Amino acid sequence: MAGDTTLSENYAFAGVFHVFDQHIDSAVPKVQFAHDDRHLLACCSLDGTISVCRLAPGPPAVLQVLRGHVGGVADFAWSLSNDVLVSASLDGTLRLWAPADGRCIRRVADPDGAALLCCAFQPLNNNLTVVSGSPNSSP
Repeated sequence: MAGDTTLSENYAFAGVFHVFDQHIDSAVPKVQFAHDDRHLLACCSLDGTISVCRLAPGPPAVLQVLRGHVGGVADFAWSLSNDVLVSASLDGTLRLWAPADGRCIRRVADPDGAALLCCAFQPLNNNLTVVSGSPNSSP
């Protein structure tokens, strides 16, 4: 502790902005910055949504909340150009999103209805998405 300050004064977090308050009742399994953009950030939540946030200029703000999954979102990834997000959900679907306007571009269901746990874009070809699920689960 610095000087004669109390523990609570040292951890007051004065000037700290909260940009994920919309996920207060659910866990946030992943937070990731967009490629080559230190001010654009997204997070997925087990409440079934993804938040896209702008950290600067000005106070941080939620730009879009991507809604459509009926189960928790376990993972997401930015495309190389940051114009598309892919998400994997416990509801057994993968979704492609336009983060600029919050629109769901495509929904792909797992043929077995298994929970999807992780996803990624192929780095050299953003038209290819890889997803992995749980073989023993169902939505």
